Amino acid sequence: MRNPPALVRIAFALVLCVIAGVCVAGLTFPLIGGLGLASKSAADQLKPEKPPALVLPQATKILARDGHTVLATLFTENRVAVKLSQVPQVAQDALIAIEDSRFYEHHGIDVKGTLRAVLHNSSSGSTQGGSTLTQQYVKNLLIETADTAAGQKAAVQRSVKRKLQEARYALYLEQHMTKQQILEGYLNIAYYGSGVYGIGTAAQHYFGRRAALLTVGQAAMLAGMVQNPNSYDPSNHLKASITRRNVVLDRMVALGYLTATQRAKAISEPVGLVRTPNSQSGCEAAQTAPFFCDYLLRYLWYSPAGAFLGSTKQERQQQLLSGGLTITTTLDPVVQAAADKAVRDKVPPDDPSGVLAVADTVEPGTGQIKAMAVNRDYGTGKGQTKVNFAIGGSRGFQGGSTFKAFVLARALQMGISPSLTLYAPQRYCPKAFPYPTPSGCGPSNAGDSESGTFDMVTATWASVNTWFIQLEERTGVDAPVALAESLGVRDVDGTFAGDHIQHVPAFVFGAAGPHGYSPLAMAGAYATFAAHGMYCPPDPILSITDSRGVKQLEPQPDPQSCKQVLEPAVADKVTSILRGVVDGPLAARTGAGASIGRPVAGKTGTTNEEKAAWFIGYTPQLATAVWMGKSTPTSMASISINGAPRRAIFGGTVAAPIFAELMSAALQGVAVAPMPPLLGSGGTGPLTPVPNVVGLRTADAEVQLRTAGFQVKVAPAVNAAPVPAGVIATVSPAGQAPAGSVITIVPSNGLAPVVTASPTATQNPPPTGKPKPTHQPKPSASAAPSKTP
Repeated sequence: MRNPPALVRIAFALVLCVIAGVCVAGLTFPLIGGLGLASKSAADQLKPEKPPALVLPQATKILARDGHTVLATLFTENRVAVKLSQVPQVAQDALIAIEDSRFYEHHGIDVKGTLRAVLHNSSSGSTQGGSTLTQQYVKNLLIETADTAAGQKAAVQRSVKRKLQEARYALYLEQHMTKQQILEGYLNIAYYGSGVYGIGTAAQHYFGRRAALLTVGQAAMLAGMVQNPNSYDPSNHLKASITRRNVVLDRMVALGYLTATQRAKAISEPVGLVRTPNSQSGCEAAQTAPFFCDYLLRYLWYSPAGAFLGSTKQERQQQLLSGGLTITTTLDPVVQAAADKAVRDKVPPDDPSGVLAVADTVEPGTGQIKAMAVNRDYGTGKGQTKVNFAIGGSRGFQGGSTFKAFVLARALQMGISPSLTLYAPQRYCPKAFPYPTPSGCGPSNAGDSESGTFDMVTATWASVNTWFIQLEERTGVDAPVALAESLGVRDVDGTFAGDHIQHVPAFVFGAAGPHGYSPLAMAGAYATFAAHGMYCPPDPILSITDSRGVKQLEPQPDPQSCKQVLEPAVADKVTSILRGVVDGPLAARTGAGASIGRPVAGKTGTTNEEKAAWFIGYTPQLATAVWMGKSTPTSMASISINGAPRRAIFGGTVAAPIFAELMSAALQGVAVAPMPPLLGSGGTGPLTPVPNVVGLRTADAEVQLRTAGFQVKVAPAVNAAPVPAGVIATVSPAGQAPAGSVITIVPSNGLAPVVTASPTATQNPPPTGKPKPTHQPKPSASAAPSKTP
């Protein structure tokens, strides 16, 4: 290589003179006073100057609820900062040995090193570094704080001006920071190739371990990389990186950091390289639950939960990409694996039908989202999608007959008895409100066999449309809509919060005008029934800590977010009825395909023209919504799904089996929790034994009866001596009673009964003749599953 041009040599000489001047004049000025105009000028040129402020960008990690499964990483620079105390001494020594052996002796500028580099570069034509670690830290700092490409280019250009500025900043840092702080800053800001920044991230990326566990050889290899990260990247240039490592080890021996024996041992040990692919930022790289990751980011961008990140989406996004947060989510890897397998087993991603299948699972009583699955890969490639159908996409889906549960709940809330019996014709023309349809005056049932007389219980089991439109005539539209909204259901309109539901008679069949509903919101709504009327908004976050480990968001459930929106007795009655949809005695029950061998409640739903199918069900521990349809709503009638021809599509035949597979796997090994008892036809449950609590204290009697599944009413105390006061004297009914019914217990007050004279004549003789028998019509056992018009 030719010698540098004279102008370049002069420029380097000038820098040397300035540096020498300040070192001789500026740093020793208090001792020797002024040294003349030249020294004063040099000192002015290198007057310490405060560098730009830097908040080091750090990667944000998104973890599953177990605290160690990484779902995704977000970053502008893949860095997780570490304290100097977390970096082994050998790694500190290795860096100092190869980059700045006089680090603890100079004041930010090493005159000897700079002189040596200038002389070498001027005579040999090759380049030798003369910058101290402090100067290198400054250069990296200037690159980090440059907000334009031009600014980043200026931070590394070879010029006298840049060298002088770098020196001024270095002197300032040396005056205001300790050597340990500067070394820690450098170790965290340095680039280590493969998109990795900082020694903590590099140790994990290249060797799969924390920085504190680095071996001597690994520490030397990382120290050798900082001079030229791309050329010495062991993932791509292992031979060159080993040669460079050995140079570092030799230098450590020369400086007394290692013995020759330690060097030999480090060279002989395996490198321990982990073939880790380059890290990618965002949900595209998420191996587990990418659609959950997508929802989590939306949740933090748009909901009040992300307020601590900033007031706008841009501010929040920047903080997520650079704030070094640790987000521990509610996602359960076991439940998520079950959900992924279920949707893909039943509808493979490449199925010729093009049908989408999604499943959302939340925990009743907390709202914690346990799983979110779509039978597609997340991305923009062939067969992939970034549309999050698990939250309804941008327009949502019609709800079908799953909305009958809201009208059912409102009817029970109003005191309408489950024994309400109505005749349900094939088509019904409502009298309470207009219900225009293209084919007639009102909704119809799925088939003629569904016509007949039903009570509330059997009409729900068979999902009879014309029975439920008559029930909605009694409840009105407004109250059920308000109830659904209190359970978190909104019209999906492209915004995060959604819009109010339209007040239309077809609400009972899940109609939503131009938009639709979110499967996640529906899972949260049905979870409210499982939680005895307590609504908790679906929540993806357990906690968020910042880079210092300080909690920014506390674990849920937040007492302010969960609300009792439905009376427990009403919610439990809904559950008692919905249990029969899955495991009831009616042959034509619609949800039989969701049975999992333990108590389950749920509801099927199929939309008009079979454009979508639903099953939403729950146990006390988990509530899951399953939706199936196409990205553009079109009929799924007479198609094959997963190789099986389907003449008709119903929630009970295609969505319910996904629910069953998911819940069976998710609840494997989980104890069966009690649920409100199955309500029988006519509103009465099967007869079960009533515990004999006569002679027990009132509190003990209540416990026994409630444990047996009964409700308890304590009547006023009566004279029943010799039964002691507070002890139960009588129970009604005794022996047997419908499961879940009310048992009245009567305690004694301890007083003797009052004796009265027997009447001499019967004042009210019994009526003559036989009582008129009552008749409970039964529905047809061959009734077909319902389909929403």
